[in-house]
Amino acid sequence: MIMKLTRALHKRTKGERGFTLIELIVVIAVLGVLATLVVPRVIGVKEDAEEKAQEANKKIIINALERYYAENGKYPEPANENELPLDELKDYLDTSNEEDLKKWTYKDVTNDSYTLE
Repeated sequence: MIMKLTRALHKRTKGERGFTLIELIVVIAVLGVLATLVVPRVIGVKEDAEEKAQEANKKIIINALERYYAENGKYPEPANENELPLDELKDYLDTSNEEDLKKWTYKDVTNDSYTLE
């Protein structure tokens, strides 16, 4: 039975040795069309994600500062020059990724205002 199946497959593919040039050109054209549709959508994804992550981090910091102000009646003093006082804000932060939060500068602090950049 296996021998009959093998012979039948061998007879069927005996004259076919590979792809024709037209088949290869069609496949390359289809891949080219797909690439022109997909590549422009993928190129800016990383930059957009980083930008949105920074916006989210800024909102987290602002929320923590406002919660600190609501409980203490003033904003925390910068830890070092223009550095966020993460030690004072740790109870108010919703995230544990301090490296992303350290990228922000915190300055012009008074009792009722600040600048976050």
